[in-house]
Amino acid sequence: MNNKAKMASDQLQRRKARLVRSLADSAETALAELDGDKNLPQGMRYFVDIMRRTFVTDEGLLSKRSHFQEVSNKKLVGTYCIMVPEELIYAAGAVPVRLCGGSYEGANMGDEFVPKDTCPVVKASIGFCSANLISAYQECDVVIIPTTCDAKRKMGEELSRFKQVWMLEVPHVKESEGSQRQWLEQLYALKKNMETLTGSRFRRRKIGRKELTAAVKMVNSARNEARRLNDIRKASSPVILGRDAMLAINAYSFDTASEWTRAMAVLNDELESRCREAKSPYGEHAPRILLAGCPIIFPNWKIPTLVEEMGAVIVADESCMGSRYLYDPVATTENSVTDMMVGIAARYLMPCVCPSFIPNEDRLYRLLQMVDDFNISGIIYHVLKGCVIYDFELIRVEKVMKERNIPVLRIETDYSPEDIEQLRTRIEAFVEMFRSNRLRRKGG
Repeated sequence: MNNKAKMASDQLQRRKARLVRSLADSAETALAELDGDKNLPQGMRYFVDIMRRTFVTDEGLLSKRSHFQEVSNKKLVGTYCIMVPEELIYAAGAVPVRLCGGSYEGANMGDEFVPKDTCPVVKASIGFCSANLISAYQECDVVIIPTTCDAKRKMGEELSRFKQVWMLEVPHVKESEGSQRQWLEQLYALKKNMETLTGSRFRRRKIGRKELTAAVKMVNSARNEARRLNDIRKASSPVILGRDAMLAINAYSFDTASEWTRAMAVLNDELESRCREAKSPYGEHAPRILLAGCPIIFPNWKIPTLVEEMGAVIVADESCMGSRYLYDPVATTENSVTDMMVGIAARYLMPCVCPSFIPNEDRLYRLLQMVDDFNISGIIYHVLKGCVIYDFELIRVEKVMKERNIPVLRIETDYSPEDIEQLRTRIEAFVEMFRSNRLRRKGG
């Protein structure tokens, strides 16, 4: 290596080291704020520890292989969207890891590989993978990227420079018979790829009825506990902050479904006990916020933190890293592999309300249903810069919510911390509006 190349390499390593320290610091700051809340449920410790292990101490899943047979000697499969059927990964004897990037430091590294106006999720995902900022990205044997938007398609091409990439072609008109048939074919192809990945050198590892049944049952159990958490958050007096509940769901990305489910059951038991004892530290008059739009991905925790610092409570969120991540179960009528494959295909396609689908009236219906179920005061609609499809739907969301007299605040941001004070001012004014309205009604 000549001197010029060595200097460039050394400079890159120093930059990476700075970003790794910065990532650990920003993640620890967010986690310390949660730890410092005297009302934090004891059951949240497990989820805080997962995020600290992933982003601060950078242990990752592989650190557990000597302690947990569940992970030992298994392939790790990175996924970049909720459209990837985890049941097929678990049935093949592998473990899925959700890799969507939510870090300013990752996006900083990704700037070198993508256009300036690319969405932060794609920037951060490429940045994490190219620089191996945390071991979760380095450990994965293969990554799966569904084609839910143009940026994801091109991301797959870029990531193939660093990792083996499997693209999963997602139809965008899900109601047609042809689209459903195409999607099922895609999942059969994925099943075959998983069998090859986890098999021996000369023989595929067959995903049979027994393996698929166990995987469906395991992931459905996680969804049951997630739905239970959602039901708890409907209580008239909140017993858990939205940022805590959202962190717990985000943590599902970095542990096995069975470990996460056990911990979530413990948390839910504690929260149900709070409900029975009417132990709500947040007050029944706190404005109840629905967080909609682009996903909130840890450690980019500025929006939920600012909202709840202002005295509101996020009682629901509809993003693909929130309630949509673990909601609809796989339904089957028989235990044959064919029936389960059809059930898995239907579960990942038909209920999904991602804006990449057209038409997407289902999303408006889901939002209106959540407004009623969670007694929503107002909606904060989160738009990541460069994410056109979520921003495109805002006009329709505003229209239907105006008819219901539900205020909507559009927040456009990225992962940079530089706009925090500007966001604080806008969110504070939005939350104060509800207090003023309540006082006015009380005075009247």
